[in-house]
Amino acid sequence: MASPIAPAVSAQQIDRFASDGYLVLPDLVPPATIQKLRVEADTLLRDRLARMVASRTLDPRVTWWRLASGVPYVLKVKPVVDLSPAATAVADSLALRGVVADLLGAPPKLMDNKLMYKQTVDITAGWATLPVLGEEVRKHTDAAYYATRGYPRVLTVAVCLDPCTETAGALRVWPGSHRRTITMIPTANQGPVVPDTAAPDEAALTLVAEPGSVLIWDAALVHASGPNTSGHPRRLLVLGYSPAHPDNGESR
Repeated sequence: MASPIAPAVSAQQIDRFASDGYLVLPDLVPPATIQKLRVEADTLLRDRLARMVASRTLDPRVTWWRLASGVPYVLKVKPVVDLSPAATAVADSLALRGVVADLLGAPPKLMDNKLMYKQTVDITAGWATLPVLGEEVRKHTDAAYYATRGYPRVLTVAVCLDPCTETAGALRVWPGSHRRTITMIPTANQGPVVPDTAAPDEAALTLVAEPGSVLIWDAALVHASGPNTSGHPRRLLVLGYSPAHPDNGESR
């Protein structure tokens, strides 16, 4: 069977990742694999929403809320590898794990997985008690969440299923922020967020990427994303990898 992704990273890319905390790998995942992921992502979301509406019961895998307009908005479905064969194939591929191992400095194990949607949904949801939030994902680090689960070192991998443009809410990163201690402020519904004083907007870089690109960042890197105003989907398969052995993978 052909690998669902292509290899690999250079020594220069490994050094850049250690310095900046992120890497963009264009055209890593072939179009056929991306199309399978798109189909399975849409089917998965449609099925989860239909079950919730039919049973009038919240699905713990689905993170969603209402916008100020009252329209339901889905951020993510987690976990998904047990529901999506294409996601499993990508997450388990030797090529991707080889890339992650080079950047992590240790053999990786999958410790998190989700599909990010960032889209409104046309369903009857008057029965659901949901918070009212905006479409943006505020400045934060994944490490703040993973550390509470006992994972001190994690790399986050995002496979772009759609064009990740600025209007579609592409990822914004603060280069080098993974190498310093970041102030966090707790919030009621969005976990700990990073204040503007710790990550000024002018220091951010937007990672515009095409379908098939893979974005990789250190979980300690400050990142955020704006609303998707493009009128088109902006789906991501997001995978988290930690060192397979607890004594390996210290931040370099």
